[in-house]
Amino acid sequence: MKKLNLRTLRNLTLISLVLSAAPVYAQMQCRTTLGSHLSPIMGTDHLMAFEATMAPGIITDYRIQGGMYLVAFDFSLWKQSNLYFEGGYKNWSKVELDDDGANDINLPELDSRHIGVRQFFYSFELPKTDVKLGLHETKLGNYLLVDERILGASIDRNFGAVDINFRAGTVLQNFARMGQFCANRHLYNLTQDNFTENIGEKPGETNLVGAVINWNPHYQAPVESSSDDEFSEFDDFGDFDEFSDDSGMEDSTPLVNNIGLIVYQEMGSIIDDPKQYVGSLIDLNLPGEISLRTGAVYQSLEDNNALVFIMQSRKAFMWNSGMNTDVIVSYIGQSDVDDSAIFQPLFSNLFIGEVMRMDATSFPLWTAEVKHRFGGKLRYKTALKAVGQVEGDKTQEIDLENSIHLLKHVQATLLLSHVESDAFAVDFPDGVNMARMEVRVAF
Repeated sequence: MKKLNLRTLRNLTLISLVLSAAPVYAQMQCRTTLGSHLSPIMGTDHLMAFEATMAPGIITDYRIQGGMYLVAFDFSLWKQSNLYFEGGYKNWSKVELDDDGANDINLPELDSRHIGVRQFFYSFELPKTDVKLGLHETKLGNYLLVDERILGASIDRNFGAVDINFRAGTVLQNFARMGQFCANRHLYNLTQDNFTENIGEKPGETNLVGAVINWNPHYQAPVESSSDDEFSEFDDFGDFDEFSDDSGMEDSTPLVNNIGLIVYQEMGSIIDDPKQYVGSLIDLNLPGEISLRTGAVYQSLEDNNALVFIMQSRKAFMWNSGMNTDVIVSYIGQSDVDDSAIFQPLFSNLFIGEVMRMDATSFPLWTAEVKHRFGGKLRYKTALKAVGQVEGDKTQEIDLENSIHLLKHVQATLLLSHVESDAFAVDFPDGVNMARMEVRVAF
């Protein structure tokens, strides 16, 4: 059987590094460029965008292929309100490398073609308040509890030094982030994990509700001016970076940057024991312009009480040439109150690692990454990431990701991964290697 060996992986790595030239604005965890290509429809205030993705690759003994076609419409309504729709079609295949006659054969137990809706929501803005109602992607503050596609409400409200985030909704298998309309999980799936097996099929079966309060102890009210400009704390299409760059930091920068509190619950008709979570998070500014995030979340669940804590540090380097480098290391630990407790929020969706997509049930975990963004029109970005599982299957993964804009509307991303784990050590004693190229065309 042919395999993607380490020599091939090294050669592909060298090829990817030769493609150098500047930064992609989308986060590497979400490589779609759809939002940045929303353009007016025939001179109106309404917007639309289209994106097509082709993603061939190899993972050990298999040839993989993923494709997705997405369309988005953003209809501007009255008084700062919008109606947003995003959906499309996806297909995929995974066949053995030595099976020349299996080009059109997909894994029999999974549907390889699917039409779906990713988001369909109504949003409106009031002074210092943002609201989304409907099917939409959302997070709950900066905690590791919610990163999901929900049918419900997201409300963000600012009170000067205090921000309040509220989330409530239901999640179904069909539209969950790792549900049927997902392009990647079917392609890798080394351990036959089903990320949606505990999520409901009907509204009301698996629900969430929660709130986060963030307090900036050094907040200073803006000075009154004659300008009509308003500062919006919440950007509908932007990604909130918990370690936003503060290149202007001075020695007088306060130690405590933010203090957050969270209350969160998961419940539903198929959740026998509702899960409650309470926690706190503190962002610190350390000497040397190092950001440090510390926090803890307690899970209250019958025979599964546990405390999860996180420490994450980041150092940003800004270069005179316009390039910048981020170095991030983190550790997510778990302390069991009950023997063999499992931290199991349904909608945390950390999905750490390109191939293994490790989540809360994989704690404790360590991660490290170096991201470098070049200057120039090509917006080239490269990142080297690593994640390791301290207990359990002792899974270790290394990922190299290189992304470049070849043309205004074309983005290419090369992904290289090497994974070792006790979960498949017998079948793959030398580990698993993956190489994949994603090409996106968006208008």
